Formats: sequence, C-alpha cells, structure tokens
Amino acid sequence: MDQVKNQVNIHSRQVNPNQHAADKYRNVPKDYMRVAEGMERQFTNHLLTQMQKSIDPANPDSQAEKIYKSMLNDERAKLMANSNSGLGVKDLVLDQIYPQYKRTPAKQVVQNYQQINSHKGEQ
Repeated sequence: MDQVKNQVNIHSRQVNPNQHAADKYRNVPKDYMRVAEGMERQFTNHLLTQMQKSIDPANPDSQAEKIYKSMLNDERAKLMANSNSGLGVKDLVLDQIYPQYKRTPAKQVVQNYQQINSHKGEQ
C-alpha cells in the first residue's frame, strides 16, 4: 500500500518549469556549457548593439552613455545566455560540439532501445 501512495505522490508533485530545461543540460560537461553560453552571449550582445544603432537618437550619446549602454547590453546578453530560454544559439552550438545522443542518460537509452525492440515483435 505504501508503494502505491509513493507512486501517487511522485505523479502529483508540482513540476518546476525550469526543471525540464535543467534536465536538458544535466549531462553536458561544464566546459562545453561554458563555450556554448559564451557564444550565445557574444551573439546576443552583438544583436543588442546593432539594434541600438538602428535608433536615431535626438541627441548624440556622450562617451559615458556609450560605455553605460555597452555594459548594459553585456549584462543583458549574459542573463539571456545563462537562462534556459535564450535565443537558441546555445542549443545549436551544443548540437555541434556535444550531440544530443550524448546528453541522454544511459538508463534512458536502454529504455528507448527496449521499447523499440518490443514494438518489432508486434509487427
């Protein structure tokens, strides 16, 4: 009876929305994550800088304002790169340097293999 209660509790627990994203990167080595986040940060910073250049200000910015905006863009890019819902550059980089199949835990790979083989017998 306790096993049934534990199973119900497992399925009824609240799910953190960031938990799925954290699980997505759980098996990625820190060095690869650092590289991927760095690439996304650079791209996002460049994107924000170029978007600001497209605005024609009424008064030109002073040197202090340019430095401030540059630092602000860098912090925004850093926050976006470290979040789980950035622009997606991090995922693209990780797919190239550390493919998706390597990120899947070994237990999940075995379960997928067993499911595929069990369906072959049904045909």
